[in-house]
Amino acid sequence: MKYIIVLCCCCAITVPLWGQGGIEHLQDPVRKEFQFIGYSFTRTTFSNVAPTNDFLQGQVIGRMFGGNSTNTSRNTSSYTEQRFVPFMVYRPVVLDGLATFRTLFKIDYTFGDRAYGAGNNAGGGIGAGQVNLQTLLANVSLKPTDNPWNIVVGLQRIFDNPRDPNVNTVQFAQNSGSKLSYWGTQGTGLTWYGLLNDGTYAKAGAYQLWENLIAFDDDVSLYMIDVETRISSRSTLGINTWYVADRGKQSGGVSVLGQGLTSQLADYNGAVRLRLPGTSQAYEADVFWAGVNYSYGRDFIDSRWWLDGYVNTNFGVMDTLDAEQNRVDFANILGVAANARASYKWGGTNQDFVTIEGLYTTGDEDGAADKQINSVLTGNVWGTPVGIFTAHRSLLMFPDPQVINRFYSMVHDISNLGLGVSAGFLTFSKSLVPNKATGKLGFVTAFSNVAPRQGGKYIGTEVNFELKYNLGVFLTVGYSGAYAWLGDFYDAPTITNQGSKPLNPFTHFITLSWLMF
Repeated sequence: MKYIIVLCCCCAITVPLWGQGGIEHLQDPVRKEFQFIGYSFTRTTFSNVAPTNDFLQGQVIGRMFGGNSTNTSRNTSSYTEQRFVPFMVYRPVVLDGLATFRTLFKIDYTFGDRAYGAGNNAGGGIGAGQVNLQTLLANVSLKPTDNPWNIVVGLQRIFDNPRDPNVNTVQFAQNSGSKLSYWGTQGTGLTWYGLLNDGTYAKAGAYQLWENLIAFDDDVSLYMIDVETRISSRSTLGINTWYVADRGKQSGGVSVLGQGLTSQLADYNGAVRLRLPGTSQAYEADVFWAGVNYSYGRDFIDSRWWLDGYVNTNFGVMDTLDAEQNRVDFANILGVAANARASYKWGGTNQDFVTIEGLYTTGDEDGAADKQINSVLTGNVWGTPVGIFTAHRSLLMFPDPQVINRFYSMVHDISNLGLGVSAGFLTFSKSLVPNKATGKLGFVTAFSNVAPRQGGKYIGTEVNFELKYNLGVFLTVGYSGAYAWLGDFYDAPTITNQGSKPLNPFTHFITLSWLMF
């Protein structure tokens, strides 16, 4: 009996110890509450494009040769810029994943620009000490346990895509949905993201673009619904509908540029700017968008072909205001944009491909004079930069995302000043050293669908190249260059800020990018 009792006591001691060790061995490591991701980007540029206004030597955004005073010259400007982006995530263990806080900041400067002051996009002068931190994200994501949906509240990304940009890359958004052609920015609001079933993503969001006087109905608000579903193992189909309730009455906006359909901001961005009869340019508008998008073999997954595109229409009404601020019928809105791209992967890596792409947007030759606005409207009417069509790999003619303080291009908004555009893109890419070095050669040509007064339709042609070499994991050095031949579109005095045709633009730059985990 003694031996039995001793044996039982030993088992009683041994079994719990064995069990605890087994449980500890099977448990997943505790997820860190705080996560930091950093991004550093440095660019040295040599170009004959520069602003001519002394007050616009720092951050410059918008249409080349437009209101931002950018122009070409026989001089070659050279400068080095740097950007650092800290991204922080806080997910407290005590809430078991219910709430996650995300915040993202940005610090931009040009080497040698300013020091010991306050203001964004500067701080590279000797001594540094500049107050230059910019807040881009500050939001809370609520996700109930075991539910396939979440709600994001606060300052967040506003993308024309159904996927949650908090957990999906910007590159994914650039190549899906409406490719950020309409909405690719950040703002405040509330968004619901859901996985309706295996392969079907949905988004519903409401955002406050501009809050003017809180006691009056004079705000600008955006509402979005986007859905994407997988219709086969390789194909997806998406639909979207958006609505802007513009009650701003020309109030608010970006600095002295304002915001809205009659603002200097729209012209600054290369978007549609309308002029109303009389001195007052105050208005109210209801603008809707409806569209579809498609993809096949995205990212060359299970296919050597990658096909995608979208068709969007914008429609609605724009009304003037009488002396009592009542709406008076003024004009109807109806514009259409279409994009299509076909890529073929001819080699062994995803960098071995050839791509052909086309873009078409309707134009209007007389604005709203005939009570009909046939131009394409994007978010660039209400903010900057908002609609950033960058998937094409152009460097001069259309926006290039590899920028810091100087973000300008010839066709900066897909509406092309409301005149419309027909553009073609051809890209050859090759992996020179598999997963180490890549090279790219590209061609772009564009025509305005409506010729400006005293000008033609041919905007120009661009040739560009790019070399990238991976020094390590997410550490890349690159060299890019482009040259553009300007067409008779720029013969029109109203198209350039100097009233005469500019010289052909060129640029080449060296970059160093590092994504830090």
